[in-house]
Amino acid sequence: MKLSKKKMTVLSFTIGACVFVSTAFADVLLGSGYDSFKSSIKTTAAQMENGLENYTFETLITLKDNNQKVFQTSTYSMVDNIKQAKEHSTTSQYSNGKTTTSYGYNDQKFDIWKNGMDDKYYVTEIPEDSNRERGKSFTNPFNEQGAPEMEKVVDALVGNLKENVQAEERSDGGKIYSGTLSATQVPALVNAVSSFGIKQAIRDQARAEGDFKMTEIESDIYVKKVTGTAIENKAGILENVTGDIILSGKDKKGVEHDLALNIVFKLSDIGSTKVTKPNLGGANVEKVSYYGGITSKYVGTYKNNIIIEKDGEFVKIGERRLEIVSVENGKIAGKFVETVKPGFEADYPDPYDFEFEYKQKDYNSRFTYINSDGDQEQGQLHPSNPGKIYVDLQIEVIDENSYRSNSRANWDQEFNRVFED
Repeated sequence: MKLSKKKMTVLSFTIGACVFVSTAFADVLLGSGYDSFKSSIKTTAAQMENGLENYTFETLITLKDNNQKVFQTSTYSMVDNIKQAKEHSTTSQYSNGKTTTSYGYNDQKFDIWKNGMDDKYYVTEIPEDSNRERGKSFTNPFNEQGAPEMEKVVDALVGNLKENVQAEERSDGGKIYSGTLSATQVPALVNAVSSFGIKQAIRDQARAEGDFKMTEIESDIYVKKVTGTAIENKAGILENVTGDIILSGKDKKGVEHDLALNIVFKLSDIGSTKVTKPNLGGANVEKVSYYGGITSKYVGTYKNNIIIEKDGEFVKIGERRLEIVSVENGKIAGKFVETVKPGFEADYPDPYDFEFEYKQKDYNSRFTYINSDGDQEQGQLHPSNPGKIYVDLQIEVIDENSYRSNSRANWDQEFNRVFED
């Protein structure tokens, strides 16, 4: 089930906020403390992706404008890396009093999704022969493309703050990191980057979310204060991180605003978290096809006209007919034929007439067919608006990630369902 644009926007804002607060917090914990803290972040991320058998993590992000709550979002996730299962829920609250929720569960056999907009669970069953890759419940950001370069940039930005260190050894072998950074201690470049990044994240969120209302800061923007604490266990894993950053500035009327961003991360129940598929007995459930493309409701006949321009007029010279014969367990069978009116053969030579059958493994699955010259070509079907299908033929595969359709002249790819009156 795909996340909506709105949900993706909240997710992007959350990730952006985490990045900026973590960067600012890292500025505080420099010297030997900085290196140790950064190492702990990397260890935690690596273990969450592939190391810890199971765990629970929670995040809470709160944004306030002059001490008035504008936005708050919390997530609760339980992960089992052995079973490749994850259960998670999100709650977001806005200044207008609106609250939105979402719930998700996924493993190697099922994807389940529910949002607060309707009382319905969307369930996708993963076919055994789908060749679905063994996914990850958490992705280590330090393994992403560009991460090493970004790490070097952060190291360079915070290089002049080596005296701000507070790292305390715990009796159980772990560490406690803590620190505070005032406005006068923030380097100009760090100030500029953090201020711009947070301002842009808030602006993008406000534009995309109708429920996200706050005054836009226009001038005199600077980082006023940064505080943070982090608790690391004896295994070098961060179990609790809290960060606060206050950004000050003025709106277009010259009114001063303090934007306070608070983020809390908690990792718990390591080794004792149990992820269980929800019991949906009696619930409102809608099944969603794994293939995301042509399903059994598309079985039927579809047509469009072969039209050319001749003597300054549009002329119908024939008809195309697509028949979806069957769709069973992701396997699609069908027929395609083009009929040209007598006398117009020269205007539309070599009409298609073939049958096809293929296994729909994903949204971009293609079928093969034989053209009028006896050569093998590739085609593709895509759902369009209700009762319509797009047909692409003569597909040329460029590489594993791209292809193009070399459609003939006067080709129309949209086919309309034929209904009996």
